[in-house]
Amino acid sequence: MANDLKIPLTAVTIPEDGPLTPAQNMMLCAGCVRCCTYVAVEVDAPDTPWQYDQYVWLLYHKNIWMYVEKGNHWYVQFETVCEKLSPVGSCTVHGTHPVLCKKYDARNCERRGELSDVVARFTNGDDLVAWIAEKRPKHHARYLAWYTKEHAPAKPMTAAAEKRRKAAHFEMPPAPVNPLLGLSPIRRAVKKSTHARKAAR
Repeated sequence: MANDLKIPLTAVTIPEDGPLTPAQNMMLCAGCVRCCTYVAVEVDAPDTPWQYDQYVWLLYHKNIWMYVEKGNHWYVQFETVCEKLSPVGSCTVHGTHPVLCKKYDARNCERRGELSDVVARFTNGDDLVAWIAEKRPKHHARYLAWYTKEHAPAKPMTAAAEKRRKAAHFEMPPAPVNPLLGLSPIRRAVKKSTHARKAAR
């Protein structure tokens, strides 16, 4: 049958294990720079409401997604291109590149490696909450109870508590520069309290 045909991955035989030569690595990676375009980091497996909330927050950001592997191993992946990757797809620091890159085994990359260990993927926070509801209903119930409590309106303060509370004015520093946009910070006028203006005279 056609499905039984074995299509070779490379023009020459590549050992199934053990070290690879630079030429073998280059052959395996020909035409691909995928591993230079993201960073994946293993994180703690969540089991408390605040941990799930942290991951929902992460997933609301652009170019970030998460996945879960068998054994309850959780990973967050940042889609971000290595700055040492040239426009033509070559490494501009090859020879002095990190050891992590040197030891990367292309035989196990996502193009040809074993992907059946991935049991769930999340591209936004709503995906994660829906997955918790389906796969971990008890966790979801605790999450909803905690979330509802945290979003509940604050109880009104008593007159005595309001009297004890100290009022303060906070000076607002300039907004930080966005390193990705290279924009200048927005200057904001600083409004001082009446007491501070009188003291300055």
